[in-house]
Amino acid sequence: MGFAAYAEWQHALEQAFFSEEWDSQPVVLFVDEREARSLQQKYGVSVPLVEAVKQVVQPSSPRPFQAVEDYESSRRNGERAPSVLPLLACSVIAATRMANDGTHRANNYHDRFSELLADRPGVLTSQHYLPVAEMWKRLATWQVRWRGFHGVCTIPSMEALPHHQARIGYALSQAVLRDSDRQQLLRFFNVMRARDEAAWPLPGDALVNGISVWDYEAKFSTSFQHSLRDPDFRPLVEDLLAAIADAWDGSDVYVPHGSLRGELLVRFESKRLGWLVRLPQPGDPKYQLENGVTLRQIAATEHYMPEGLALPTARSLQRGAQLHGDGIAVSRSAAPIVLLHQNVALDCRTSAERFLPGEDHMILSAPEAAPDVERLLKRAASPGRKKEPGRLSWMPDGWTLHHHVVFDDPVVLRSAILDTAGAVVGAMPAPRFKARLQGGLLIAPDISRGLYLAGGEPDLALPDSAPGSVFLDGLDLRSGPRTAAPLRLSAYEPAPGRHTVQVGGNSLEFTTAESAPSLREAAVPIGFPLVGGCVKAYAEQASGDTAIRGAALGAGLAEADAEWPVLLCRRGADETLFLSADGRGWRVAEPDIPGWWERLPETPSGYCFEVRVPTCGGWIFQNSRDAWRLEAALPAFPNLKPDTHRGRWAQAVRAVADVGIGDEWEACVRLAQEAMQ
Repeated sequence: MGFAAYAEWQHALEQAFFSEEWDSQPVVLFVDEREARSLQQKYGVSVPLVEAVKQVVQPSSPRPFQAVEDYESSRRNGERAPSVLPLLACSVIAATRMANDGTHRANNYHDRFSELLADRPGVLTSQHYLPVAEMWKRLATWQVRWRGFHGVCTIPSMEALPHHQARIGYALSQAVLRDSDRQQLLRFFNVMRARDEAAWPLPGDALVNGISVWDYEAKFSTSFQHSLRDPDFRPLVEDLLAAIADAWDGSDVYVPHGSLRGELLVRFESKRLGWLVRLPQPGDPKYQLENGVTLRQIAATEHYMPEGLALPTARSLQRGAQLHGDGIAVSRSAAPIVLLHQNVALDCRTSAERFLPGEDHMILSAPEAAPDVERLLKRAASPGRKKEPGRLSWMPDGWTLHHHVVFDDPVVLRSAILDTAGAVVGAMPAPRFKARLQGGLLIAPDISRGLYLAGGEPDLALPDSAPGSVFLDGLDLRSGPRTAAPLRLSAYEPAPGRHTVQVGGNSLEFTTAESAPSLREAAVPIGFPLVGGCVKAYAEQASGDTAIRGAALGAGLAEADAEWPVLLCRRGADETLFLSADGRGWRVAEPDIPGWWERLPETPSGYCFEVRVPTCGGWIFQNSRDAWRLEAALPAFPNLKPDTHRGRWAQAVRAVADVGIGDEWEACVRLAQEAMQ
């Protein structure tokens, strides 16, 4: 008896149904034969689901599931789902095989379950099924313990089950909604919300009553219709529909398993709200979505910039959103609260669905959520928070802003959220059972997710329960009072190389380097060769001993300093122009002040910005109010022949001829006049 195939299915089912992508979303563990085949193909599992479970079940034994129970016990881990998912998925398959006769008889279910795992009915009976029911309870307990971080639990409590379904009701509850039913539900939600948007989301009993009179009720599956009409099973359906409606993002399109799911984040940068998309992992450089929206990847990260998407408004923040493309869906659930945290990798603030103890928050709250936020902050926030007295230009209409909000004690925060209830319940922080590395500046994420830039080391998020010790390469980090804030490992300035963090009895490893790994150089570079002092217009295989970025350089230039000098220019000019001594010119764009500028210990003046200029030398001119002035200079005598190809450069030089000074500049003016004749 081997658990290799069973372990593969445990991993696949956990990724499909209980990953962090399901945060705050209702999870229904619906698996039928078709879904099992799809999951096997997607995750590359070697053995079909039912066959993998048959390998570890002993139908002829008085305790046919004992091996699974022992396996689960040996791998019990608060961070991961209990190792019972393959067996429970089979119990759901049996529920989907039940005859659609409008009843949920126990003997009907057990026959299907026995046929599935023992190849004939009557072998696995109700007396054998109690361990499976207990596994359902343990899965529900784990999921509830994580407070929705691995999905909102839809497994009913024992008290909610009909007495004649006390054991099989768990599996039956997960077999109620097929993908086709989920699609119909979203259309129904749109109809019900349009009738009374202020009352949305409706309670479960109102939703079930609405479906019963809806013109399109017949489009739901037969098994779902039977569940609606079963008086014993109806309360479970009401709870399930209420949970789905509460987390609905406003879309009328259901995203099935197997599709790429992205999270639509709110971005705050340079005193302006915008959008950002985060995928589970870095994907293609570009995705095309509906309504002309294009996702473009930011460097080699999992973040994408959505081009063509209207900026956030009070309405779009509260209603939620979902966009679709070819094999991809991007969504954001409706929420009356926006929590903005510092995103170190992107140097801006991005939204999160949950409070992060120890982190600095900016909190935007809609009018209906503002009283709940106020009560929570009074009870749980640390001193130093600030409420903006009036509405700022970038804020949504009617919303309230609190910033510099920190929650130092996660236990106090969770207690305050439960007491406050209301709009803040959905932002309950996920529990931390183990330490983990977060943030940091990855320098080659396509090569390694554990390689960071030296000086950009990750932070160490500590578990909720205080660990006995914390060491970085043997150095004790636990000095001073304990807070919920992550430990900034960069503050200890570890040398480049491999590092080990020990928290209690657990170890975490990461590596730092001064730069990304060098790419292999091509044997024959492609570039623009330099012949007789002129660069050819078309690229070809370069010859010679030295090539920089594919441009072959002559032997006399190989030793030239390739580093461009930096000049300072004043901000606020209408136009900034660089004119080189070799007959070229550039318009210089004034960069925005970066978001990290205000977070420096001593904020420097933003009066100037830097401009890197070519080593050939030249001059920088700036125009303000129709007057040109020489701002910065790297003078050099011109090194070119006057010809008509330099016409635009010559025009620019003559336009500012009276501003420049020095022999070098006068030589350029004379050359420009000759070129214009």
